[in-house]
Amino acid sequence: MGPRSAPEMSYSEAYDLLKGCRDPEVLKTAAPKVSKAAQALEKGAARIPGSDVYAVPKGRAFAAGGLLDMPTKEIPTRGAVLKNRVTCGMRCVAIGGAHLVLAVWGPSSFTWGWAAVGFLSYVLVGIVGITMGYHRLLTHKSFKTYKWLEYFIAWVGSQAGQGDPIEWVSTHRYHHLHCDTPLDPHSPYEGFWWSHILWLTGTEHSLLDYANVPDLKSQLFYRFLEVTFFPALFIAKPLLTYYYLGGMGAVAWTNAFPLVVGWHATFLVNSAAHVWGDRPYDTGDLSTNNALVSLLAFGEGWHCNHHAFPYSARHGLEAWELDPTWWLILAMQAVGLAWDVQVPSEKAKAARRKGAAVTADVVIRPRGAVTKRKTKA
Repeated sequence: MGPRSAPEMSYSEAYDLLKGCRDPEVLKTAAPKVSKAAQALEKGAARIPGSDVYAVPKGRAFAAGGLLDMPTKEIPTRGAVLKNRVTCGMRCVAIGGAHLVLAVWGPSSFTWGWAAVGFLSYVLVGIVGITMGYHRLLTHKSFKTYKWLEYFIAWVGSQAGQGDPIEWVSTHRYHHLHCDTPLDPHSPYEGFWWSHILWLTGTEHSLLDYANVPDLKSQLFYRFLEVTFFPALFIAKPLLTYYYLGGMGAVAWTNAFPLVVGWHATFLVNSAAHVWGDRPYDTGDLSTNNALVSLLAFGEGWHCNHHAFPYSARHGLEAWELDPTWWLILAMQAVGLAWDVQVPSEKAKAARRKGAAVTADVVIRPRGAVTKRKTKA
């Protein structure tokens, strides 16, 4: 008997089928969804506690591009291999270093003042830079703003230590296109900790040419941030903080603390919000609505909502689903700093909630204009 066809195929079967694929064009087309039931029957599959997700680790090696070994398209594969090693190494140094600084110097230097500064930094960078900027503005273009303000918001996002806009947006677009399939950069089908943080050590070479972000690569500002954000954030900023704000205590609470909290808040969207929670919409993937993650990540935890309507600037689609990022976008719209704000219609939500196939959707724009838009998976 030949291999099963999706959606009957398990994640592991789909992974083995893709392994060694030499066609980079595969990355441009949405991968077929896989079967949770088939994955649960895979040899060695272990259930993630409290969930319906069964994981089989794939043993991806550090900076080795994983096991799929797909070729690149935009840059030579050898260049991508080198870039992968450097990128993964930088990630590990930055993440490990910030955790170490906070653990060693944080407790002894704690003051409520330093903690308040660190918390405010986490909130500002998270809600303005990551959730509104990197995610809803740059990745999904769910609203528009002035170019100067877009650039400022993107710079704020770079202070979160989650990569430059080109890298972040590329990764997240691939996540949506191939969600919870072997081409997803961080599916919990390979384990909770893989989807939370370990994927950062084993990015596929083929993802690092950023072929899916020509809109950002064409802009000088984003190419500038690509090469400057790391030394500015992880070298220059800690040194200036140390010398001018009060030594390692200041570094621990104003630099390391907001980075560490912000990282794990975002990582929980990739892990917990694909494992635990409700799935009110038919998305074909593992995305869930998780209220705790939403609280930590400023509305991003309404992740099933988001995967059902990725173009929507609003993630908390129900009145009781708190979404501070949406409130900020509404405030910007009210003062003329945001426009073409996109949200799904009530009809579209009802249809998707019932599991019906949605081919077209109504998008409400600020001045009352209504346009048709194809719904993306």
